[in-house]
Amino acid sequence: MNSVTTATVSLGGVTIGLGILAWHLTKWWKTGGKGGGPGVPGGGGGGGRDPKVLIPLLSSMALGMISVTAAGGLIGTAATFLLNTGSLIGNWSLVAATGTATPEVTRSGLKALTPGGCALLCIYFVICVALWKSGAKILKGKIAAGVTAGVMLGLSAGFSGVASVAVVTITNTIGDKITGVVL
Repeated sequence: MNSVTTATVSLGGVTIGLGILAWHLTKWWKTGGKGGGPGVPGGGGGGGRDPKVLIPLLSSMALGMISVTAAGGLIGTAATFLLNTGSLIGNWSLVAATGTATPEVTRSGLKALTPGGCALLCIYFVICVALWKSGAKILKGKIAAGVTAGVMLGLSAGFSGVASVAVVTITNTIGDKITGVVL
């Protein structure tokens, strides 16, 4: 069994992931984390930008980053399908909007999930699905957007790829400790 994913990401896929992240960070920055929205006292101008508001987005991005490193199974296959679809749409968008080329930007030396990391991925997936099912519509949107952005950015050679390596390393360490897997 292959322990490392063979998926690749293009500039278009990374652009989609960064676009999703930029959208949510801009909305958070513009409306602030506390108070109301634009035109509401205490909101709109910023000032009360509560970082806790970003937890659903960022935690689901971590899930996407971990999922795309899974070599197979239902989670890895679904993440790879989402990645390929996002790369295709992103490539088309970049070519249509700017006429630019869309090279592959997958980082070399992909980090693989250990058996303990895979177990923790499954547990984390169940937690995120439970939160998604029990959450309000806005929470569901943030979780879906975060997973999509994480999948698109998880294999990139840029800064987000470095963040993904850290997330996968932490997942492997915690998963191995919790499950008692010793390699």
